[in-house]
Amino acid sequence: MAIQAIHAVTYFVVLNVFFVSSDMSDIQLSESFGGPHGDDFSDENDVSAGQIIGSITLHVGERCHGLELQVTAPVAQTFTHGGPGGDLNTLTLNAGEYITSMEAQWDKHDGHTRIFYLNFGTNTGKSVSGGSMTDSKSTVTAPEGFQLGGFFGRQGDELDLLGAIWTRIEAVTPAPVVDLPGTVAPADVQDPATKPPGSTTVTKRATQLSGSFGGPHGDQFSDLSSVKSGQKVKSLTLHVGDRCHGLELQIAEPVAKSFAHGGEGGNYKTLTLREGEYITSMEAHRGKKDDHTRIFYLSFGTNFGIKVSGGTKTDTMSIVSAPEGYQLGGFFGRDGDEIDLIGVVWSSIEVVDEVPVSALSADEDIQLSDVFGGPHGIAFSDINSIKLSQTVSTITLRTGDRCHGISLGISSPKDAMFSHGGNGGEEHTLTLAPGEYITSMEAHWGKKNDHTRIFHLNFTTNAGHSISGGGTTDDKMVVTAPEGFQLSGFHGRSESEIDQLGVIWTRIGAKDLELTDMPVGGNDTTGISIRNWVGPNVASPSDTACYRKSVGFGSGSVCPLGYGNDGDDCLAECPLSYPVRCYAECIPQNDDCALEIMTKIGSVVVVAFNLATANVFGEMLALAKATTQAIKCAANIVSAVRSLIYFLRYQQTTAPQGDTEQLLVVAYQSDVVLIDLPVAVCVCFGLPVPKKTKYAKIVLATVEGIVKQAITNGDKILSSGENALNLLTGSGAINSSSTTVDELQGLIDKNSSCGWELKRLTDRVVYTVNDVRNNTPDAAVNDIRVTVYSSTIVLNDIPRVTNNCMGELLASKTMSAAYETRDLLRKTFGVIVDQLIEKASTDMGASVAEDEYMLEISNMGLVALSAVDPTGIAYMASQFVQPTCGPTAYLGEIDDGTLYDALSLTTVDEAFEGSYGSWTKVGDGVVRLIFKSTDTEDVTVVVHSGGDDNAKVDVGAGETVIWEFTISELHDKNMYLDRWRPGLFGLPGSGGGSLLLWIPRASEGGHITMYVRINVS
Repeated sequence: MAIQAIHAVTYFVVLNVFFVSSDMSDIQLSESFGGPHGDDFSDENDVSAGQIIGSITLHVGERCHGLELQVTAPVAQTFTHGGPGGDLNTLTLNAGEYITSMEAQWDKHDGHTRIFYLNFGTNTGKSVSGGSMTDSKSTVTAPEGFQLGGFFGRQGDELDLLGAIWTRIEAVTPAPVVDLPGTVAPADVQDPATKPPGSTTVTKRATQLSGSFGGPHGDQFSDLSSVKSGQKVKSLTLHVGDRCHGLELQIAEPVAKSFAHGGEGGNYKTLTLREGEYITSMEAHRGKKDDHTRIFYLSFGTNFGIKVSGGTKTDTMSIVSAPEGYQLGGFFGRDGDEIDLIGVVWSSIEVVDEVPVSALSADEDIQLSDVFGGPHGIAFSDINSIKLSQTVSTITLRTGDRCHGISLGISSPKDAMFSHGGNGGEEHTLTLAPGEYITSMEAHWGKKNDHTRIFHLNFTTNAGHSISGGGTTDDKMVVTAPEGFQLSGFHGRSESEIDQLGVIWTRIGAKDLELTDMPVGGNDTTGISIRNWVGPNVASPSDTACYRKSVGFGSGSVCPLGYGNDGDDCLAECPLSYPVRCYAECIPQNDDCALEIMTKIGSVVVVAFNLATANVFGEMLALAKATTQAIKCAANIVSAVRSLIYFLRYQQTTAPQGDTEQLLVVAYQSDVVLIDLPVAVCVCFGLPVPKKTKYAKIVLATVEGIVKQAITNGDKILSSGENALNLLTGSGAINSSSTTVDELQGLIDKNSSCGWELKRLTDRVVYTVNDVRNNTPDAAVNDIRVTVYSSTIVLNDIPRVTNNCMGELLASKTMSAAYETRDLLRKTFGVIVDQLIEKASTDMGASVAEDEYMLEISNMGLVALSAVDPTGIAYMASQFVQPTCGPTAYLGEIDDGTLYDALSLTTVDEAFEGSYGSWTKVGDGVVRLIFKSTDTEDVTVVVHSGGDDNAKVDVGAGETVIWEFTISELHDKNMYLDRWRPGLFGLPGSGGGSLLLWIPRASEGGHITMYVRINVS
């Protein structure tokens, strides 16, 4: 991770509070003005409340050389700072007269910022001044009941930086403390009231991360690995002008160091902390500069109420506060010459004896060998099918002069067969005895028709048995299992023969993390507790595109969780099911925005052609049935263009792995694929814009609460007649407006902990949303939405309860169908929440099914019209009616697991095939991607987060590159990878495949390790 250091010494505006007595309000500090040169000075340890000032003397010429403040009581003393040069201007104070204001003006001299002019005023209207006035000036005034009592700043022969120490005019004598009966603590127990701040909080972790604010530009930085619990922060300096150029955090203990980020431009403003003072809040404002989102303004506050700030405020702002017992200990984000994105690393105020986090790395139980052979054929990997506890029972080779195919038989935990390559050659099988496993592979490779192929393979077991086949060559290699590992699968490339092959080793005796494993500590006190994983259905698109839902800004131009600032309003971040952002739309994984636009142009071309030929068929069309042949002719033209679009889209989004085009043709002709129609086209032809639809299959859930009704695997998921879930198979009918109510109510009424929890959760959802409304009756709907979307019930409770219900369903339902039901419940609760926010009432999900039912009927009618409308306008209308999508929501915190199981890791096409990794809830807050290239070309991997380009990682052919960043910036968004690779004529293109997974929030840090395979594609 790039950390851009700031080389300048930092100082400037200082805001603080001194404590020389038990009362923190006796002494306060003003801002400071000037530059970072000279030596530090401060009267802080000598001033006191109730002191009497006799006089103030300025040493001035063209600039301010020095000053003296004479104190007459309670102890006579003089505070002298700077040099003796210049003329002396003295103001003597009368009884009851106090200095209550200071004006300072500063400028450059010999490249150093100096104090040029000072003016001090009293409560009786007198003043003393001297020096030369400049354009840079500021005035500070004593708080009510305070006077000037001393100074702090930097000095040499002149004054370089100056701030005022205000002291209370009258000394305050604290009342004696009287112990009440029964309140005396034992001698060995410290009275909580006397403990230092933070000492009464039991801290679970040394550090926590705030959210992050800004844009995806600049270089990544993070202080997380260097921040320690119990550290003492000395000062914070901001480098600010119109925007925030940089900042520096000085750490005094346990080891002196500084965290510096951004550039050196702007003015310096410094906050120096006192004993027992901690920075506990950050306010960040962001805006656009040269099309990049930058941090424009920052303000940091302490537990003593002191602030340091700078920059220019904007309409888009966010505030984060330290958890109880924590302070600001460092930063993470992005920077260049300015700060582009910033978040806070909170550190425990007290030292935490935390066991170092050992993030579960995917290579602890899985290791991959190198691959041998050539870059031809189609990439494959068994990585997501392997179970760590599996038993390999057979290995089969199909060989002749070369290796045509290979199969690995699995006998437990369930029967499976991993097969790759073709069916040619002679078949040889080795059956393994109980306790026997494969420990080595020998591979030979050579050229056939200018393609490098695997010619010979030999596998050996721990019992000394072996199997081999094919012709040997001079190019060969033997790989052996690491100590304690066995062969469990393969990765490589194949088609009708084996082109490239490597081994997947797994640790013997390793245990799989299963969905039904009880998470550590459980995740509820009732019901069946299972792991909360993202699941397979959330990332399944049911249309070819969706329109991004928009909502209004909350106060301060803040968008609710899952939405991004689009300038005029908040647009939903693209969800897992449609992760690719295409302007106001989201399209499925591996789709291409340019192709999306091309397909729309194709629709326009069809219409234009048909309109142009309308004069030929005009009279016949008016005769309806008499125009049958003309209609067929026009329909054929429409079909021809449409089929081309179908072919392109199917190839782009599905990328079937086969060696015959017939399979592809059959697939796209038998599958119903939708093509989007832009709003602009409908407007051009005066067509109304329908809200949503789904073409020729079960209807999809929309933003207003349409829920999925289809059950995967044709499973009905029935427990009993009266408690059945009214979920429908793909061929079933939809039960009008009562469908979703029945489904939800069926679970509520069920005699189980799940039903009770759902009823309880429903009550709490209604109460929570209405409570927000009642507590802020004048709040706008958009502000309520921001508050509710970030509430505990949305972030934690709905995900937890619905996931536990899934645990009950697994007793009698397939895993896929249970996931489907869980997602249905979550989306239905989403409907209830949105209805309560918008209308302060809910129909408990009844409108969900009604809208969905009407959607299906409307869509079928449009499709029927398109068959008899040669202009294609009805067809275009049917293609436009696509869903509106909100962000992925209600997933909650995700339990430990593989990325495939826990975070729905999905790859399409070959570019990233075989990628794998692991997720842990407890961790160091880092996403670690290890890019391993087997490609023959240099590529650039683009990391997208929530639709934004987050990073570009260059990976050379055959190289391994590591990329890291914080979970806090990426959480609650999908991560989407594609890559640019030289193609035809050497021109780079992003086709060839993509990778998608969810990045969850993690209150205990979290950690992701992902091995990203980069293949020829």
